[in-house]
Amino acid sequence: MREDLTWLEPLSPKEIIEDELVKKHKIEKFYPLYSGGQDSGCIVDFCFRNYPEYTENAVFTCTGIGSPITRKFAINYMNEMGRKLELTWSRKPYYDIVMNTGFPSAGAHRIIMGYLKFQSWYYYLKPKLKKGEKACFISGVRKKESMVRDKIKFYSKKPIDVNATLTFCKPFLYKNGSQLQEYFIKNGVKKSPAYDFFGKSGECWCGCFYNEWELKMLEKEDPFVFNTIKWLENQVQLNGTKEAKKHPHWGRSVGADISKQQTTMSEFEINEDYCGESCVVE
Repeated sequence: MREDLTWLEPLSPKEIIEDELVKKHKIEKFYPLYSGGQDSGCIVDFCFRNYPEYTENAVFTCTGIGSPITRKFAINYMNEMGRKLELTWSRKPYYDIVMNTGFPSAGAHRIIMGYLKFQSWYYYLKPKLKKGEKACFISGVRKKESMVRDKIKFYSKKPIDVNATLTFCKPFLYKNGSQLQEYFIKNGVKKSPAYDFFGKSGECWCGCFYNEWELKMLEKEDPFVFNTIKWLENQVQLNGTKEAKKHPHWGRSVGADISKQQTTMSEFEINEDYCGESCVVE
């Protein structure tokens, strides 16, 4: 019996990249999305190791509510690897979102993800595509990352997607946790220290899928983020809109549903699939 279970993968990572992405989609440039976590670390390593001629740099998304521990780690780790890391920034600050609508609920995740991440990716790649660059983002998302991604919602159905003219490729889509861990150890991949505390990369603490106990963990392990959240809660109660004051607390099971703002994101086909380890969609 095969121990590595690779026979269970409909397509291997190399088949996804070489047969699907390069040959069928004619992609010539890869930009792996890096969050500082284990999954994205493995996919960045995989691209740099196997496709250096296609992979110029990794892309780290600054959400405005991420851990400085993780951002610092990502920059230093890419320097250690001798690779470039480019930072993208949210075009709509997290502060403005919570001051207008309050802290988000899980139901608002798609829109929050659109503001904090997807828009920044769109405007990062758009000028490159306009110049004729045949480029795509590489994501470390896997079907087996959570039951929701695998079974319940419309996540991770295929290894290559095109959203709002952007191409996203998920080479490790079919790998299970054991296979990923094997790759992580075998190739000496590193992950953010935040991962040891929280089991996630920590590059986004938007609050959509978080609970009160995690705030206590932040108070102990990442006081900068904790103090930022408490300051934001105070600002919402003092200066937020009437709607925002209905949802003045971070990480509660009930929060603001800002799906009504979806019209402001009409030019994008937001897919939560790429949010990755920082928000393990549940």
